[in-house]
Amino acid sequence: MPRPRAMRALACAGALVACLATGATAHASSAQESIFQDDLQLVGSGATVREQTLDQLQSLGVDTIRVFVPWSSIAPAPDSTVAPAGFDAANPAAYPAGGWQPFDELVRSASARGLSVILTPTAPIPAWASRCGGSVSNRQSCRPDPAQFGAFMQALGSRYSGAGEPRLTRWGLWNEPNVGRWLTPQFVRRGGRVVPASPAIYRGMAYAAIAGLAASGHGGDQILLGETGPIGHTTGPLARRPVATAEFWRDLLCIGTSGRRLGGRAASEQGCRGARRLNATAIAHHPYIQGGSRSPLTPARPDEITISSISRLKRILGQAAAQGMLRRGLPLYYTEYGFQTNPPDRILGVSPARQAAYLDESEWIAFRDPAVRGLAQYLLRDDPQLSGFQSGLEFRDGRVKPSLAAYRFPLWVVRRGVSVTVFGRVRPIRGRGGTVRIQLRLPHSRFHDFLTARPNARGFFLVSHWSRHGEWRALWQPVDGGPGLASRTAAESSR
Repeated sequence: MPRPRAMRALACAGALVACLATGATAHASSAQESIFQDDLQLVGSGATVREQTLDQLQSLGVDTIRVFVPWSSIAPAPDSTVAPAGFDAANPAAYPAGGWQPFDELVRSASARGLSVILTPTAPIPAWASRCGGSVSNRQSCRPDPAQFGAFMQALGSRYSGAGEPRLTRWGLWNEPNVGRWLTPQFVRRGGRVVPASPAIYRGMAYAAIAGLAASGHGGDQILLGETGPIGHTTGPLARRPVATAEFWRDLLCIGTSGRRLGGRAASEQGCRGARRLNATAIAHHPYIQGGSRSPLTPARPDEITISSISRLKRILGQAAAQGMLRRGLPLYYTEYGFQTNPPDRILGVSPARQAAYLDESEWIAFRDPAVRGLAQYLLRDDPQLSGFQSGLEFRDGRVKPSLAAYRFPLWVVRRGVSVTVFGRVRPIRGRGGTVRIQLRLPHSRFHDFLTARPNARGFFLVSHWSRHGEWRALWQPVDGGPGLASRTAAESSR
């Protein structure tokens, strides 16, 4: 007869809800959304590629599209150091119509498919919106004027208010403000000391952006604070040297390593005297592991915040909430994430098979964290240039990587002694229900049906049972009798 633990597992096998109601996974993130970003395919390659890409993402089960809105791509006279005479930056009609077009078309097409859209305005910025001097290229990321940025956010909110274009309700506030490619200066020298500068700059921008959204009728929307990169550097030019993630968040939220409000010189340096609460409604982070080149469970270096060390960010957010700088219990979104492959990247890439496994492992890690409400995949297709990101589910020529199937139907198996836990997600389920047959292949034998599971509305399933060691796969058949799906073959993991 099955052991008592196995009997409980069999009872759970029929329905995810019953399984999640017991044990350590009782509060797992079983409604987590799937976010995707590929700006080249969705904005930069014309209407045909955009529509094909949206169709493909919909077939993969994606819920949400994240897209950058480079400020200078919409602004008039972006290379001028002076804004056009009489320009009203808060009025979307004051911007060139051609600048809006690719974003309008994407928003319409995504909305028609029932896909949510997160717009993230970011650098490069128009030269006239910078508080820095020097060349146009230097100004494109340097000290954006908060008032101008707030007006731009108001224009975005007015554009996508539902009066003409579809209404959007989700907004990112800049991309990776702790990274010099997107915001400068990162550090400055003050009195012979090296001091982070980007947290205070970003705080001022965030205040203005939130006010701009409120002024355009979007005060109740989802506003994602952060969009931070996972690592920092201790070398390189100060202006572009990334600020370590934990340090950036502490300075942004005006707290020290003790969790108390900054005081004295530190408060002055970070512009924290009189700082008020940041009225964001969600937190966004990009928990890559060393450029998407290592296992998800690779230990993070001090002050890094990767998917394996997210407790550091949670602790900072909790401390900031206790000091009145944030609302308590804000949901957390991983809005950019992925793993690069070799080929083509021989320095940072992992094998395509390992990329597939790492993606599924990351899905399991995120699923177990009730604070995480969304997990993103960065890129459908590899960047054309090797210097870009090679984290796509397809190579640059369109050839499919193993990760495409792994993304569509993640599977992760964890062994504890004689028991295994099988986690998976039928991502494109979209209310079609059905049954998952979980199969086991013992050494020197064929796959055979071992368990069944009924995925929930988001496609998640989770079952536990005692078994011998082997390899695993899952087969989904929708209730409507349509085409089914097969997962990758998964080895057993210890965690």
